[in-house]
Amino acid sequence: MAGIQRGLGAPRYRDAHHDRLVLSPTAETNPKGSFYLTGYEIVVLQMGYSVSDDTQLSVTMTPPLGEAGAIPGDLSLKTVLLREPHVTVAAIASATGIVGFEEFSGFLGRAGGVVTFCADASECRLSFSASSNLSLVGPASLLFSGAGLNFRAGRYVSLIAELDTLIPFGELAGEANGLLGGAGVRLSGRSWGVDLALLKAGKAHADPSNVIPFVVASYRYVP
Repeated sequence: MAGIQRGLGAPRYRDAHHDRLVLSPTAETNPKGSFYLTGYEIVVLQMGYSVSDDTQLSVTMTPPLGEAGAIPGDLSLKTVLLREPHVTVAAIASATGIVGFEEFSGFLGRAGGVVTFCADASECRLSFSASSNLSLVGPASLLFSGAGLNFRAGRYVSLIAELDTLIPFGELAGEANGLLGGAGVRLSGRSWGVDLALLKAGKAHADPSNVIPFVVASYRYVP
C-alpha cells in the first residue's frame, strides 16, 4: 500500500488540488518537477514548483494596489517529514509582507506544521488535515490554525470543508482575531482543479459576515 501512495496512482498525482483544502494546506506536496498556477477569486495569484517529491516552493501575490503600487506577497516552503499510507506530516516555513508601501515595506516570518490522515490507505478517498502556523513578531504574534476534510465522491468530484482560526498572542495583537468556515465542491484532475465554495467569517464582538461565494482554479503541469 505504501507503494500505491508513492506511485502514479497516489492521490497527489490524480488531484491537482491535493496539497490544500480551500485555503489551509494539507501535508502533501505535488510530484517532483510539477509546476502549478492558481488563482483565488482571480485577484490573488499563486505559483508553485516542487523541487522534489517531498519539498515544494510557492509564491503568492496580488496585482499592485493603490497609487503606490504596493504588492502584498507570501513565500512558503513546505517539506514532508513523514509520508506513510495513513498519515503524512509536513513542516512549513513562510515569509509574508508587502513591498512598495511607504509606511511599511518588508516581510515577517512564519513557521508551522500540518498533518493529514487518510481513512483508507490505498485511495485516500477521505482525508482529514490540521495545520498551525505562528507569525514570528514577538508580543504581536498571531497563530493561524486550520482543520478540514476532503471526501472524494467520484473520479473528478470531491466534497471539501474547513474551519480556520486566527488567535492573537499579547495585547498588541488583541484585536486581530477571527474565525472562517467554508464548504464546497471540488472538481479536479491530474492537470487542473476548480473549487466552488461558500465561506462565512466571524470576529469577536462583531457580527458575522454574509456567506461569500469563493472560487479557486488551478492549472498544473506534472512531468
